[in-house]
Amino acid sequence: MAAERIRVGVVALSSKVPEVEFGLGVQKLRDLGFEPVVHPHCLNGHLFFAGTDAERAEALIEYAYDPSLPVIWAARGGYGAARLLPLLERAMAKRKKRPPPKLLVGFSDVTAVGEFLRRRWGWRLLHAPMPGLREFCLLSDPEYARLVSLVREPDFKSARFDGLKFYGAPPKRAIQGELVGGNLAVWASLVGTPYEVRAKNKILFLEDVGENLYRIDRMARQLTAARALVGVRAIVLGNFKNCVDLVPSVLKRPPASGAPVPRNPPPDELEPLRPLIREHEGL
Repeated sequence: MAAERIRVGVVALSSKVPEVEFGLGVQKLRDLGFEPVVHPHCLNGHLFFAGTDAERAEALIEYAYDPSLPVIWAARGGYGAARLLPLLERAMAKRKKRPPPKLLVGFSDVTAVGEFLRRRWGWRLLHAPMPGLREFCLLSDPEYARLVSLVREPDFKSARFDGLKFYGAPPKRAIQGELVGGNLAVWASLVGTPYEVRAKNKILFLEDVGENLYRIDRMARQLTAARALVGVRAIVLGNFKNCVDLVPSVLKRPPASGAPVPRNPPPDELEPLRPLIREHEGL
């Protein structure tokens, strides 16, 4: 007997959504056995975003209160979710009760809204791929199977981290705790705001993509200086894909006497400013 198709509300919380990739991703959701209900605003555009802040917040609130949608799936990340937090807060102040508990699926910039919904609305979060990204259609069969199983039966209480590579000696006993976190840049950007997230007595998961190593170090230092990591039971890091060290190129020697400083010197006149730092080297 085929599994019942779960209705999934799809909303765009952040950047503008690419039409072709999104169409392919929504069809993939159908192929996986879901019934995607795409909010009409998803292909809107305003500045960097998938519609205005008000449009994106209203779409989320509308689907949040829809009892036929147990799962809300973000169309994509990018930038803009944190701009919705004051609007969500004001909207909730006008209502007598919060939306029913649901599962929010997404990652990257969705971290800001996800943590708000977890703490304020009691929602569960699944850090997982989104249909507005081309990579959503390129996952392996085992990855799709795992994704479907977690959405259908999100028993996160029994989740385990298998195959972890420990930085230093592994713990002598198992570490248990509620798992929170998400994108490092978003998490750090919330420090010092009314929506700042603390992870005391919790396991903190952090990931990021495409950030230079010095930016990773800066964000980690910010969290440390703000005491945002005090009391964290453990920290789990993603693979930080494409987070490499970009070394500036500088002149090997000064120009000849009287010659102007070259604006675009040829490569053979340049050298790296310093040795390349590998990702595994301690900062």
